[in-house]
Amino acid sequence: MAHQDGIALYGPPASQVIAAPRPTDLYTAIRASVREHGEGEGHLADNRVLNGCRSVVYCRTGRWFAKRDAAGQVAAAQEDFRPLIEAAVRSFERPRAAALSLPAPQVRAFLGWVRALVDENAAAVGA
Repeated sequence: MAHQDGIALYGPPASQVIAAPRPTDLYTAIRASVREHGEGEGHLADNRVLNGCRSVVYCRTGRWFAKRDAAGQVAAAQEDFRPLIEAAVRSFERPRAAALSLPAPQVRAFLGWVRALVDENAAAVGA
């Protein structure tokens, strides 16, 4: 993300001094994140869903987007998951101690779909 959108406070643009990670390394990290979020330990459900959206949008575009922006893109394209994603955004906008409860089976199904998409894209780059 720093390579993509970093802002230099002084000197050359961030993209010139911060190297982009190799696709294989990046997909290894994305896969690990998706697995971790799929297990749910220590993560609020809204964060799990929204980070899943970011992974999906990265797979589709090769760029990182903020959670709300990524959620909007995935919700617009995936009607079946739209209610869950919209609930995750509403929850994310609340104080963390007041996060909404999201239906665990739907969160698991969504993250399973995300994992399959990430695995497919990772295989395409040899990760």
